[in-house]
Amino acid sequence: MLRRMTELMSRTHTAPARRGTRRKAFLLLHIVSAGAWLGIDVVLGVLVGTILLSDDVSTVAVSYRALELFAVWPLLISGALCLASGVALGMVTKYGLVRYWWVLVKLVLNIVLVLLVAFALRPTMLGAADTGRLIAEGAPLVAVTSELFAPPIVSTLALLAAFVLSVFKPWGRTRP
Repeated sequence: MLRRMTELMSRTHTAPARRGTRRKAFLLLHIVSAGAWLGIDVVLGVLVGTILLSDDVSTVAVSYRALELFAVWPLLISGALCLASGVALGMVTKYGLVRYWWVLVKLVLNIVLVLLVAFALRPTMLGAADTGRLIAEGAPLVAVTSELFAPPIVSTLALLAAFVLSVFKPWGRTRP
């Protein structure tokens, strides 16, 4: 009898345990990719600040060129992973993708930020890398434009808003 009960318990707990493990794996991927994304934004802010505040021409040139390395592919990869894992979590949890306002806002923020990286930030960073190459070859320093200030500020604030939404889960359901 005890053997039969143990067998039944192990069968009934296997499927939910696997589902829980899968959900936790997606949650971990989501948290890590969002954290990486925020970290990359901080690095971009430091590089833009270095360009703005440094008097050393070689430091400014290297900082301009480093923007291209940090801004495009790492942001796209971390943003896409965050988006994919968020969608997967929405499909396997009670929160869904559009069932709660806070999830819907996070989804929209994620999509908008990934599209901005792909279509607006990429050309700006390619231009910044060219500016860095020209400065390294002896061209005069150029003033930092708002095109470089805005991305790390906007993205960091949007990601922090998404983190806050994840913790506090405001606004309730989208449809009663």
